[in-house]
Amino acid sequence: MGWLTRSLSTSIGKKTIQAITGLMLILFLIVHFAGNYTIWGGETLFTAYVSTLESFGWFTHIIEILLALVFIIHIYLGLLLAWQNYKATSNRYSIWSKNKIYKSSKLIDFSARYTWQTGVLILIFLLVHLFTFWYQFKFNANGRELYEIVVDWFKNPIYAVFYVLLLITLAVHISHGFKSAFQTFGWNHPKYTPWVEKFSTFLAWLFGLGFSLIPVYFYFISLGGK
Repeated sequence: MGWLTRSLSTSIGKKTIQAITGLMLILFLIVHFAGNYTIWGGETLFTAYVSTLESFGWFTHIIEILLALVFIIHIYLGLLLAWQNYKATSNRYSIWSKNKIYKSSKLIDFSARYTWQTGVLILIFLLVHLFTFWYQFKFNANGRELYEIVVDWFKNPIYAVFYVLLLITLAVHISHGFKSAFQTFGWNHPKYTPWVEKFSTFLAWLFGLGFSLIPVYFYFISLGGK
C-alpha cells in the first residue's frame, strides 16, 4: 500500500486516484442502469434480476464492500481537493480548453464550478437511496419484494421529485467528472477531446433522464390507480 500513501501525499496523485475511482463509479452506474431497467419488464423480471444478484451470496457482499470503499475514497478526495483548491486559488480555476490553459472563473461551466457542491448533494442522495431501498429490502422488507418497495416509495410525490432533482444533480456532476478524468490523465488532444466532451454530455443525459424515467413513470401510474 506504499504506492497509495505516496500518491495521497501529492496533488497529482490525489487527482489521479480521484479520477480512477470516478471512472469506476461511472462503470458501476452503467451496470446499475442496465439492471434497473429490468423493472420495465414488470415485477417478475425485476425480482428475477434481484434474486440473481442475491444468489451470488458472499461474492455480492464483497462487491458491495469494495464499492463502498470506492465511494468513500472518491468522496473524501473530492472534498479534500476542493478545500485545497479553495485555499490555493481563491476562486480562480484552471481548465483545459481548445488545447490551451486559461485561468479565469468566467471560463468554467456550471458543472465544473459546482463540482464539490453537487458531490455533497449526491452523497445525501446516496444515503437516502440506500436507506429507502437497500436497507428496507435487506432488513425491513416484511415479506415484500424490492419491486414493491420501489413502487411504494415512488408513489410519494415528495420522494419522487427529490429523486428526480438529485438525478439531475448526478448528471451535472458526471458531465464534468468524466471529461475531467481524461484531463487528469493528460489525455488531451485537439482531435479526441471534443469526442470525450460529447460522450460526457451523453452520459449525463443517459443517467439524468434514464434513471428519472423510473420514478416519473411509477408515480404517474400510481395516480392512475387511485
